[in-house]
Amino acid sequence: MSTPCLYSIIRYAPYAETEEFANIGVVICAPKLGKMSFKLTKSNDARVRNFFKDDTIFHAVKPSIEQELQTACSLVSQIGNPRKVADFFNTFTSPRESIFYYSIPRIILTSAYDAELVRLYKKFIKHTEYTKERREEILVKELRSRFQSHQELKNAFKKETLGGELTRFSMPLVAKNDEHILCAIKPLAFTQDEPSKMLEHCDTWVSRVKRAVTEDIFDLDAVLFTIDSHRKPSIAEQKAIDEIQKTLDNNKICHFRHNDSHSIVQFAKDSI
Repeated sequence: MSTPCLYSIIRYAPYAETEEFANIGVVICAPKLGKMSFKLTKSNDARVRNFFKDDTIFHAVKPSIEQELQTACSLVSQIGNPRKVADFFNTFTSPRESIFYYSIPRIILTSAYDAELVRLYKKFIKHTEYTKERREEILVKELRSRFQSHQELKNAFKKETLGGELTRFSMPLVAKNDEHILCAIKPLAFTQDEPSKMLEHCDTWVSRVKRAVTEDIFDLDAVLFTIDSHRKPSIAEQKAIDEIQKTLDNNKICHFRHNDSHSIVQFAKDSI
């Protein structure tokens, strides 16, 4: 027999100004059974660490959310009334100002309460990847913010879809004079799980740029890649980064580390 359950995704958002979060766990409640359970990711979750460039905060604060959830689960087991259990869960997961918060509760029917928690965890946490695309969106926002503090760069860059006869792709930061591209900047995140995927990402963008130059979409010296990578790379990851830098140098594509604000801003100013 199926039992109605409420569940919510536990989210970690250490930096309020970016409004970015990572799903770190699931909490589920079966009011009719008088049960509430949760499952959290490990303190050293590489996805969280790499996404937020954060080696210490999550590890330090995870015990507090774990204790909060354990206390709530204990209280639910003592309530006894299904309606009151549901009210408690909805209140517990209501919006809050904290580095941990919960998604809006959802309802699900299940005949296997414990197995459902595992299934939800696998769906929303274990199999969730904080992709390079999402990381690169954040890097773009950071660059826009940096540029806004320089009068000559304010509102100078826009997202553009560039295309010729044989190529078509988007660049997030493009400055133009009429139809002439003065500067095209693309943040590249090399935070993939495998070094081979890091190299593939590099090769994809090198190929796009070379094709665009061949089709006279822009000049090569107008292009800048900003490079973001693992904060503490493994030996294999560092080898991949070295190879990526060599590839960009060999193809005469300008590149700086993403945290090299001075060089990036100066490149933008010199270009426009």
